[in-house]
Amino acid sequence: MFSSKSRLPIIITVMLIAIIIYLFATVEQPLVVCEKKVKNDLDITVSEVLETTLDSNEIRKMVLVKTIILPDEYLVDDNELDSIMFALEKSYKYLGEDKVLVTKGKRSVTVKVVVEDDETIILNNVEFFDNDGLQMRINSNTKSSDVLTLKIDDDYSEGEFMTRLKNNGYHCK
Repeated sequence: MFSSKSRLPIIITVMLIAIIIYLFATVEQPLVVCEKKVKNDLDITVSEVLETTLDSNEIRKMVLVKTIILPDEYLVDDNELDSIMFALEKSYKYLGEDKVLVTKGKRSVTVKVVVEDDETIILNNVEFFDNDGLQMRINSNTKSSDVLTLKIDDDYSEGEFMTRLKNNGYHCK
């Protein structure tokens, strides 16, 4: 029915379509990793590492690991660490338990947040001060100029995203 000469363009076309579909299916989405580490005047270190997956110039997934390390003077007992754990659990409650994991170490509290749905996270929003005991303030105001707010589906190219975080004191790679 078809001669071998007429089948060749069809075979080549099918092969090209298969290659194009394969390339689109295996294209890696850019992963941007940004970190900020701050040690305040109370010698408390707050470290944030944010892994962000961008696809078609939109945020698709964010994994935030925030670690708070206390100096020895606040580690007399577990009260300070327990207090920090409670405050962090409460502040991330809006995301649901399956998206947030808060753990306590010997000198630190770590919170890991994973978001992929229509969710918002706030960065650089923890402050400490000593007012006859350690006090922690968590800024949950998404409109505040003191914090950095990011949301799934926000529009950013990889360069724009890295520039925004670098302008807020983060180091990105």
